[in-house]
Amino acid sequence: MRQTLLIAHLTVKCWLKQPMPLFAMMLFPLLLLGITYLGLKPLLDEKKWVEPFAVAIVDEDNTFETKLLMKQYEESEELQAVLSFQKTNGKTASEMLADNEIAGMVMVPDGFTQGIRRGKNIPVTVIGNPERPFQAELLQQVMVSNANLISAAQSGANAAFHYLRKMGLSSEEFATYRDAIITDFTLQALNRNKIYETETLSAFGGITPVEFYSLSGVLILLLIGGLFGMSLTARGEQTALRERLSLQGVRSSVFFFGNIISVFMLLVIQSFVLTLLFYSVTKTWSLLATAILLAYCLAVSSLFALCQEFFQRNGAKWGAGILLVVGVTATSGSVLPLSYLPEMWRSVSFLNVLHHTHNGLVETLFSGAGEWSLAGTLIGFSVVFWVFGILVITIKKRLPWSGQLPLHV
Repeated sequence: MRQTLLIAHLTVKCWLKQPMPLFAMMLFPLLLLGITYLGLKPLLDEKKWVEPFAVAIVDEDNTFETKLLMKQYEESEELQAVLSFQKTNGKTASEMLADNEIAGMVMVPDGFTQGIRRGKNIPVTVIGNPERPFQAELLQQVMVSNANLISAAQSGANAAFHYLRKMGLSSEEFATYRDAIITDFTLQALNRNKIYETETLSAFGGITPVEFYSLSGVLILLLIGGLFGMSLTARGEQTALRERLSLQGVRSSVFFFGNIISVFMLLVIQSFVLTLLFYSVTKTWSLLATAILLAYCLAVSSLFALCQEFFQRNGAKWGAGILLVVGVTATSGSVLPLSYLPEMWRSVSFLNVLHHTHNGLVETLFSGAGEWSLAGTLIGFSVVFWVFGILVITIKKRLPWSGQLPLHV
């Protein structure tokens, strides 16, 4: 144990002699986090997929019903998130469209309300701006949806008219009921100022996407930190130090555990910074979560120390490490929930240390159902990696072509 701590101490001293790679390794996760946040910010902000764009409304019918309809459109929170209505006349709307000041124009023709009364289909004209194809297509889809609502109202009014005719009402009574029914059915179809009924089904286990991906970001960045830590322990001066000490009788297993301790120390520092950022977003943390995160850092450092023992060349170590990061992340359910992944990937997730850590922290921080046994499970992963590492070292000693240096025990 004393030799292992000494090797870890010498490794850290080598890093401090040339601190630039160390600083790059420490700052890279924060840089990656910042770039990722800027890229995903429109997705994380509610109703900010697109900025609201202007649309001209031309009401040539100008009846009580169309004014009421326009009022509902203007007061709808759902439509306000994407559309900004501007009432104007046909000439001005055409000029604004030609000058690319609006994304499109909607023209309600004369006789539109009378057509609903008589059961005649008089369509609304929608003209999109070809210079804003995405916004024009979105406007078209919104108006198609609204047209379907109006068609439903018209169908209901027609059914009511048919029933009223059978009642033998006078012309005055029929006209009174007809106007009331048209207004009532239109309002009912548009659900009284609530055009869309929204129901959100979450695959994030009852937590918000921000909370889910904030936690995923912490764990994935620590995994990437383990990859950089492996590269730091495989630098030229580290290799030279290992060769000299090996000739003096220091066993390879000592270097193996020394690498684990040194990388673990770096990950602990990184985890402290990332945890502060996580807390600033979610306002939650706990002692159990700290123990789980430390056990995860130990497992990550052990995993990459094992990966390092399989290869002699740094290029091969980097390639294997990158594939390892991608594979572990893809099958963990921390980027896409497991319910979205193929059945084969879900069946092997129990072997994924990132999967266990992510699920455990979700339960600990957001469900209040975390258990200390998870920290023991993660330590168990570390022990398995240690056993495989010692096994690989033992096999390399017996293979003359492996490049393993002779040991003096």
